[in-house]
Amino acid sequence: KSFYKLIIKVRDKIVADGLDDKEFDVTDCGKHLNAEEFNALTAEPDTILIDMRNHYESEVGHFEGAICPDVDTFREEIKQVEQILEGKSDQNIVMYCTGGIRCEKASAWLKHRGFPKVHQLNGGIIEYARQVKASGLNNKFRGKNFVFDERLGERIGDEIISVCHQCGEACDDHTNCENDLCH
Repeated sequence: KSFYKLIIKVRDKIVADGLDDKEFDVTDCGKHLNAEEFNALTAEPDTILIDMRNHYESEVGHFEGAICPDVDTFREEIKQVEQILEGKSDQNIVMYCTGGIRCEKASAWLKHRGFPKVHQLNGGIIEYARQVKASGLNNKFRGKNFVFDERLGERIGDEIISVCHQCGEACDDHTNCENDLCH
């Protein structure tokens, strides 16, 4: 089982982003792409593909050609992505995350900041993997998808693209060892 018990917490925001929601229209998000549309658009040479997850998530798995910012939090990532995209408002921007939640907010923010060609993977990596398997599409995701339940990862393909931080051997398993310097 993915989740062993139900835990409900009340939060002002589902994702801590540091943005003032009154400053922009949070519902004016990027165009949603299914797996087939995602594969086609990311194959175009001028498309910028951005992983909107934290570094420990993208190190075990990400899409081919994706920019994977080296950040610990979503709040840091939004600022870094804006810097990466400076002067590139005329290009197609495609973003993705685990289930699509972070991309809803980030794509709306980028549109507000003057990037009209913002797209996002509908349902995130989780839905992409389901569609690829169901439709027999080319899987452009490399490695393992980090998930936030007891599994800490969901195998998307057979590749292991990361290494153990302790011994350097090929590894894509996360272990919550409760050491804040490691995990």
